[in-house]
Amino acid sequence: MGIGDKLKKVRQLGAAGSMKMAAVKWKKMELTEGGPTAPGRRAILDKIFSRDYKRIVIFENHFGYRNIMMQRPQHLLKNMGDSDTLVLYNSYYDIDFEDRGRITRIDRSVYVLDLFYFRRYLLEAAEKIEHRYLMVYSTDTVPVSRITQYLNLGFRVIYEYVDDINPELISPRRIGKIMERHRFLIGSEDALVVATADKLYDNVRKMNGAAEAVLIPNGAECGRFLPESVTDDREYLSWLRPDSIHAGYYGALASWVDYDLLAELAEDERIQIILIGIEHDDSLAKSGLTERENVRYFGRKEYASLAGYVHYFDVCIIPFLVNEITMATSPVKLFEYMAMGKPVVTTDLPECRKYNVVKTAGTKEEFKKAVYECYEQRENNEIKEGLRECAWENDWSARAEELKRRLSQWENDER
Repeated sequence: MGIGDKLKKVRQLGAAGSMKMAAVKWKKMELTEGGPTAPGRRAILDKIFSRDYKRIVIFENHFGYRNIMMQRPQHLLKNMGDSDTLVLYNSYYDIDFEDRGRITRIDRSVYVLDLFYFRRYLLEAAEKIEHRYLMVYSTDTVPVSRITQYLNLGFRVIYEYVDDINPELISPRRIGKIMERHRFLIGSEDALVVATADKLYDNVRKMNGAAEAVLIPNGAECGRFLPESVTDDREYLSWLRPDSIHAGYYGALASWVDYDLLAELAEDERIQIILIGIEHDDSLAKSGLTERENVRYFGRKEYASLAGYVHYFDVCIIPFLVNEITMATSPVKLFEYMAMGKPVVTTDLPECRKYNVVKTAGTKEEFKKAVYECYEQRENNEIKEGLRECAWENDWSARAEELKRRLSQWENDER
């Protein structure tokens, strides 16, 4: 970002907003440990730690809880908290806190807190818990120095290996350090590598056949994706033509989306293509897709409202290019679509081929044909039930239990 762009950003945010942005960047640079924990915050931690937990999981990250789309870490960790497991999720963003205490309870034994203010006292207080874990995300930038701090205090690491480590996903100026950390963790006997896709799991085994590793794909918060959910968004509802096939996608609009495939689909005037999500890059704008009358981008929507939009999809689509990134992708939306009982068409992605209730297509022609087939079957109750059953088998609660079982096995092996 040049000086001109930085000044423009400052003008947009105003003085207060710019100070908040600077504070977040300072914390993310990991240059200090933060100050001593204030007495009020110490009291909050003391109350939390007064329960007799068996294990603690601290998720160090730089992207926060509500600051981005709800994805794997929020869902998985929200479902891990229970009477045995305390989960503390780091965030540096104001949006995640209800007051200046900088700690918010999310669910049972699950808290979001600003570790900049809590870390020193927290690491002391955590010594009373027998099993201590640091969780880090493969595409985030938590440094090896921070991880080593935890290892030296008797923590072990849950390393969430969630995507191909690729320059299209990670800034070129950061990828070197991330790869260095990746090799460090896969080679560590104190790290459990949690891979989300077969390709990633195979990568771990090639790098270190003796690594502690487990395959746990993504899932869905099925209780939030109920078929009866509806939106009252008038702009959205008024655009949908009752005589059309509504083919919908939500998620990142990024370079891994096959815009040529969507353009081919849009050649059929009977099909209306619905796009919802964040613009990860300028690929959607460059595609020219939204200039077509039967394609509409509705922007980003709150996670809690997504099901209401999907309600009006006749067919849910995942139109990804098949490349190094997507071959290692377990799409969260796949399970959320299924939870709604909606037929799903995807390109030929390995992680989608695992589920026989989903139609995968190897060519543009096959994709369009599958969209029509799914449209004809959209009211088939047997198919709907099969989709919902598959989704619930892959609910985030099941994924969390699977990880906790693996941690319990690791803990028992110590004895």
